Formats: sequence, structure tokens, C-alpha cells
Amino acid sequence: MDWKPKDWVEHSSFGVGRISEDRGDRLDIDFVNHGKKTILKSTELKAAVPPSPDFKFPHVKVKSYHSKVKVKKPTSPSSIGFRSSR
Repeated sequence: MDWKPKDWVEHSSFGVGRISEDRGDRLDIDFVNHGKKTILKSTELKAAVPPSPDFKFPHVKVKSYHSKVKVKKPTSPSSIGFRSSR
């Protein structure tokens, strides 16, 4: 079958999901209970209906690599006086 993004499908192992992207011989599918998976198009998929008419996938917040926490730099050794280090 010719699947396209936003089609709902059912997979024998992962259950119901919605196609998010067609990548040639593969499909990216957001499954309701198993998250995002990449499946070969040759895999047996059946047409399905959404779990409910107004179903929306929960928005998963991805942590940023840039932390908002400021880290103080250690004081440099030059801030210690020569005489006090004896």
C-alpha cells in the first residue's frame, strides 16, 4: 500500500501509530504506546483509525544541551598573593 504522512496504521508488535515521515524504503511512525520507530515499508501494516477523534500525541520536552544554570569559574591562582603562599 502507498502510505503517506498522517496516515494511521497498525503494526502487529507496536500497535496503532501515525506516520510522520516517508523516507524512501522506510517510514517514521509515532506509535501511541511505543514511541517513534522507523519501519521498513515491506513490513506488514494495516490501515487503522486514531484512538479517539481528538487524539494528540503528548509533547515530549527535549532537554537543551545548553544549561540555564550558571557555573562560577574557580578563582585563578594569580589572585593569591605571593607573600601569603609562603
